[in-house]
Amino acid sequence: MRDKRPQGNNRGFRGKPSFRRGPPGGDREERGDREDWFDKRARFMKKARSTVMMALRSRDMLLASVTKSLEDLDKTINLLGERFEDWYGIYLPELKAEDKMQYCNAALIIDRDNIDEKGIAAILGQKRAAELLASSKNSLGAKLSQKDHSECLSMARSILALDKLRKDYEAYQKELATELCPNMSDVGGADIAAKLVSHVGSLARLAVLPASAIQVLGAEKALFKHLKNKRIPPPKHGIIFQHVRISASPKAVRGKVARVLANQLCLAAKADAFSKRSISPMLKKKFDTRFEQIMKEYEAQKAAKNAAQGSAPVPASGPAQGSGQAKAPGKE
Repeated sequence: MRDKRPQGNNRGFRGKPSFRRGPPGGDREERGDREDWFDKRARFMKKARSTVMMALRSRDMLLASVTKSLEDLDKTINLLGERFEDWYGIYLPELKAEDKMQYCNAALIIDRDNIDEKGIAAILGQKRAAELLASSKNSLGAKLSQKDHSECLSMARSILALDKLRKDYEAYQKELATELCPNMSDVGGADIAAKLVSHVGSLARLAVLPASAIQVLGAEKALFKHLKNKRIPPPKHGIIFQHVRISASPKAVRGKVARVLANQLCLAAKADAFSKRSISPMLKKKFDTRFEQIMKEYEAQKAAKNAAQGSAPVPASGPAQGSGQAKAPGKE
């Protein structure tokens, strides 16, 4: 009876060849293949090293790193700000502010037993300062020891320091974006240009993308949901939604405005990556003209719709014909 167990180097892989991780063996017939293997490996490693060096020397990497650092700083500041409000609320729950920086600045100068109304008014406004002064006399908060209070305020100082670092990085990001992609920065803004380059990885990759792909960059999850289920509408915009003319436009025309902006950003990216010519004034003029045309069409359609609704006949509120006299409620 034939032995069906795997033989030789194929042990453990029934019916499959063996896999060698290194170069061919040392037999006389395989020495040429061995030398050819080492030559190919050396050429591959040399090409890989040169590609990595070129990528690291590109200033696109700096722009992407700064942009991602800003996103992390925003998350950290928001998280620590919420935590500080919970912590400081133990001491003075009546303190309210419009944003976290105002809250931290106010907390640093507040003494619940002796509140400086002028100093608080300079930060929160006169109305909020007066309300805080009135409510602090019968505050629900607990009295903290000096050490507990100082440890709480140390978080506020850290948050303010992170906010200052964020502003410094934001100025540096704008400087880098204006240097690397001046046309995109002029058309869509330095922040949007930096986020698009960071999302794709480099300006060269962004320059070869079509306008339809640039339009939905950052909305990949919504796009894949649409591809999986066609009943879900596709996304109209991604990162470029942060542009003021898209976010402030009516919802019905945001898709059109986003497509126009994506077209201009696509041309601007190609100019920044390849030709290095300044074409931003022409692109901005085209975008402004098309935006005004879209808004005029929207206003005309809205006015026509309102006029049609106003001229529609109003149905009679009396009883239907043939139904006799209307019955009083509660009677048969």
